[in-house]
Amino acid sequence: MSTNDIAVVGAGPVGALAALGLAQRGHRVLLLETENELPASPRAIVYYWHVLEGLDALGVLDDIDAAGIRNTAFRTRVLATGDEAVVSLAPLETVTSRPWNIHLGQHDVVRIALDHLSRLPNATLRLGAPVTAVRQDGNEVVLDVGGNSPGEVRASWVVGADGARSAVRTSLGIGFDGTTWKDRFVATDLRYPFDAAGLGNANMMLDPENGCVIARIDESTWRWTWGESAELPAETVMDRLPARLAALGFPDAPYEVVTATPYRMHQRSADRMRDGRVLLAGDAAHATNPTGGIGLTSGMYDVFALLDPLSDAVSGSGDAPLDAWAAERLRIFDDCASPMATASKHRVYDETDRDALVGFVRGSAEAVDETEAVRRLSAMTVLRSGFPRHHTSFVR
Repeated sequence: MSTNDIAVVGAGPVGALAALGLAQRGHRVLLLETENELPASPRAIVYYWHVLEGLDALGVLDDIDAAGIRNTAFRTRVLATGDEAVVSLAPLETVTSRPWNIHLGQHDVVRIALDHLSRLPNATLRLGAPVTAVRQDGNEVVLDVGGNSPGEVRASWVVGADGARSAVRTSLGIGFDGTTWKDRFVATDLRYPFDAAGLGNANMMLDPENGCVIARIDESTWRWTWGESAELPAETVMDRLPARLAALGFPDAPYEVVTATPYRMHQRSADRMRDGRVLLAGDAAHATNPTGGIGLTSGMYDVFALLDPLSDAVSGSGDAPLDAWAAERLRIFDDCASPMATASKHRVYDETDRDALVGFVRGSAEAVDETEAVRRLSAMTVLRSGFPRHHTSFVR
């Protein structure tokens, strides 16, 4: 049995960043992760220009920037016609000192966050520690933890960041309404000369049969995310991969599959993001299909907006702001994030009206003035709420 100011459940990017930010504010933080080793399966890789300030406030941006690649443009192509738009991020120079996105596997971001966390004497990471039940007891939350060292963990507050299948959310009986898409995605890390095929660092290929998203991870590796019917057997995904790659019409060239992970997609949100002394964040609170990177972006904004009000609550300044945080983050997901991700998914993978796709791409390629360009490039900033106060962490 141990007592902590805050227990964070789930050491993905949302949980790791939350634990880091809360520990930097001087609280005793325990980070619990189900797995014995941190997973490295393909997931989100894009960190948009508008989240970089939040990552910098946590002291991790320099390391993320050094490990990843900067992307300054994105490309959209109608696969059937070749119509293409290349949109530069250069107009953002008028509103930010960092007019670029960073590409880096989320497992590397977790590694960086945990490296910073390990330098703080008031923070502890426990791997192989699955949470099996959660109950609230007066001024504490009691977690039943299994795995390598089973027993009870007590904390004044809990942040559940344990993914769409959240044990924290389920244990508290919090609903998770929505839908599961009929198709599946296959996130594939691939070594293939996509740049020689005319692609840039970030690309959306629009097609109802072979639509996909292709983004550079490093000099030789790319993330290629494609969709298929969920009625096809997941265990034979690799058998279908060569034909899917060939269908893109790129040159026949040697390639190497580093890893390929099939998974189902959801559009769901919890019926509440706060239950007493338990807060939900990231996929534990709201799950979306990954088209456009909106899911992880929403999760990071959950964290950025949560750190100060939760820190204040732990310090005894009152917890009413947490109600406002929970309501606002849920509203933003339901009203903005989920519709945006759904529209993007339909455009890339489902739209059968070729004229509509061509019209969209040509509209994206049309010259606009600086104000309109910035407005378009800032569309995803509706996902944020509040913003972290800059603070001095123990170790930068």
